[in-house]
Amino acid sequence: MKSTKNYLYMLMFAMAITSYALAGNPQSANVIKFGNDNTLFVGDSKSATLFAYTIEASENASKQLSYNLKDIDIKISKHLKTAVSNIIFRSMATHPVSKEIFIALDVKNSNGYTPVIVIVNQKGELRTLNLQTTKHTEFKINDAPSADHKYWDETPMRTFTFTDIDFHKGKLYVSGMSNAEFSSVLRVIDFPFDKAKISTASIEIFHDVHNQNETRAPIQTLEIITINNEDYIIAAYTCTPLVLIPVKDLKDGAHVTGKTIAEMGYGNTPIDIIQFKSQDWNKNPYEAIVLTNKNRSAQFMNMADIAKSVSGNGLEKFEGFVEKLGTPSYTLPLTGVLKLDNQDDYHVVALERNADNGKLELVSYLKNLWFRLDNFVTEYDQPGYKYPQGFQTDVIKSTQNFIISDIGRTGFTKQ
Repeated sequence: MKSTKNYLYMLMFAMAITSYALAGNPQSANVIKFGNDNTLFVGDSKSATLFAYTIEASENASKQLSYNLKDIDIKISKHLKTAVSNIIFRSMATHPVSKEIFIALDVKNSNGYTPVIVIVNQKGELRTLNLQTTKHTEFKINDAPSADHKYWDETPMRTFTFTDIDFHKGKLYVSGMSNAEFSSVLRVIDFPFDKAKISTASIEIFHDVHNQNETRAPIQTLEIITINNEDYIIAAYTCTPLVLIPVKDLKDGAHVTGKTIAEMGYGNTPIDIIQFKSQDWNKNPYEAIVLTNKNRSAQFMNMADIAKSVSGNGLEKFEGFVEKLGTPSYTLPLTGVLKLDNQDDYHVVALERNADNGKLELVSYLKNLWFRLDNFVTEYDQPGYKYPQGFQTDVIKSTQNFIISDIGRTGFTKQ
């Protein structure tokens, strides 16, 4: 009897170890985000599970360079040995150290779609992250939205389980939807996952263009910012209110009302918010956010202006179908962007669709400039053009040559 009991204990112990070692595999990869230097978080809405992958450090000799890959969709399709039409691009994240780009995809097969993460460097060298064998842990939630309902008979409600992720001070902040009546939620999860606790708060906002309080529309993208030593989530919703939510209010079971600080344009879905630090042309440091959009140009917002919006009233009434309202923002010439991320001190990196040929590009933009000269043709590019002395020579030509060098087009240097 004693030996039988010991055998059962040993069997249970072995099963426990096996269960921990053989963590599950993602069924989807709706959103990915790096936490610390070696942890990649993957939000799998289909299985309502968050995965944390330990990414081994890798050398990238080209990490100081910009990205200039004009046919990344073709490169990836060849790497995966499938047609471009079989690939859906879902998310993107920049490794904090190597500056390699991790791209999350859904790849069509005979059984539907399989999540794949492809890693790319500036030279266009590709490899695939093995989601089965790479060391990882997981955290499953139990209040995901319906797997049956489809918006417009196309988009499953379940895909909004996780809409964005940010990692801050040892905690994972995850926006999305739940199966509750007030279904727009923010989940705060401790990391590592082995002893994790979760706090789930429902979120309410005033949507000025819709002229109503809303509790079901999910946050589309978020970023954690710090203002006067207080942490806030800055969140963007479809159609496009921008909202501040105090992190200290995100208690388990709480119903939190965010403060709408800006209207960024109706009829639009936001894509990504990134926060970054840089210097202006006079080398004065500043901090800002950039919001990219599906249906509008990207918007730049200075953190100093956002800080002013913490005090005083937010947007609290219908002002009509306005283009912009509230905290000041500035339009940037970034369109066709599917995903945007902070690359390094000088660049942001974009996964974008070329409007001229339809190809998908992985390209960098210089902060403070926000455009690439190889995207258009101007007076300066015409045969026989000569730069006049003064402003054109001292400012325009030198700036253009700096951009030309950065985008790897040195054969087009202005003379």
